[in-house]
Order: sequence, then structure tokens, then C-alpha cells
Amino acid sequence: MDEVKEKINQFGLPQKEADELFEVLSEEVLEILFHEYADKSTDEELTVMETRIKEAKSPEHFETIIAEIATTVYGDKADQEIKNIYQDLLEQFSAAVEEAKQLAQRAQAGDPDAIKLIEKAQQTEDYAEVMDKFSE
Repeated sequence: MDEVKEKINQFGLPQKEADELFEVLSEEVLEILFHEYADKSTDEELTVMETRIKEAKSPEHFETIIAEIATTVYGDKADQEIKNIYQDLLEQFSAAVEEAKQLAQRAQAGDPDAIKLIEKAQQTEDYAEVMDKFSE
């Protein structure tokens, strides 16, 4: 996990935002793992694991449960597969940031299509959520 946090820190975000990004990515990793676990488990096993996750007593306990899920899904390659999922998500994040920068640059240069895209995006619920998050 230190390797993932290090890559996140390379984005130059303030520590609070870097920690939040790691949290969001970790939730996404868990969701991916859980979906893959669901494909390989019975309904009963899935229910038991959901309960264990909800009742995790500490971050360490939670990480132990996640490691169990990953081992069930990926076997001996669990650690590497988790790193690969984080890497894929970081690459997607980086690409999205780069696209947003390019769009902003085009809009600043007066590109009417870019301006329209930004105005349309500002009307979405996702935009409102992001702006609320940054104003906290």
C-alpha cells in the first residue's frame, strides 16, 4: 500500500486530498474484489463476508478480511493483482485529469465546443458533488 500512496503523492495533492483519493481508490478496489469474490462464492459465503466487513473492528481487521477475499479470488497472486487494480485505477485517474486539463486549456483559448462541454458538465450532479467536496 505504501507504493500506491507514493504514486498518489506524485500528483502533488495536499496530504488530506491524497488520503481521500487513496480512500476512494481503496473503496473501488474493494468493490472490484467483492464482485469477483461473488462470482466464485455461494450466496451464504457472500453474506458471511459482507457481515464480517460491516463488523470489522479496526482498519487492520478490515485489511485482514480484504486479504482473505483477495486470496480466495487470486490465490498466490493476490498481492500483485491488488497492486495491478490500484495501478489501473491510478492510470484512469491520471488520464481523466489530463483530459480535464486539455479541455480547460481549449476553453481558455476560446474553443466554443470546449466551453459548451464545460458548461454542460457544470449542470451535472457529479460536478455539484465535486464542488461541495472541495468547499469543505
